[in-house]
Amino acid sequence: MPLMTFKTPERVCWSDEKAGRTFFVVANTETTSKWRANPKTPLEDVVYSANVYSFKNGIDGFSRVASEEELQTTFKTTDPTAVIKSILSAGDIFMKEFELEVESQTTSAMNAASSAATAASSVATSALGNVKGYLSGFW
Repeated sequence: MPLMTFKTPERVCWSDEKAGRTFFVVANTETTSKWRANPKTPLEDVVYSANVYSFKNGIDGFSRVASEEELQTTFKTTDPTAVIKSILSAGDIFMKEFELEVESQTTSAMNAASSAATAASSVATSALGNVKGYLSGFW
């Protein structure tokens, strides 16, 4: 069966050990290394948004948009562009890659769509029969 490879967006992380926080941005797949080779690439072509996120070191899954106070303390600026460039330059890139069997996924989707269409048709036929029965009472 044919396999398709999918890659998640990149999470580019930089840890501030002193503050005990990790800061990160979400970048389009495979764009961080290209940006590092050519920093003149517009940031809107690299990152999903101008948000910088943070979480406490050692805690996985509880991230939030970093506050201006955190940015000022850690990066000595609240300018998102400057912070994003710092993270992209020095951060570690995390991305996941996975494969799916295309044929089985397509077959599953087609079966689900067929079942939904059959159910909708059955409901519509039943409703139509009820309307006909109701109207025939008037004739």
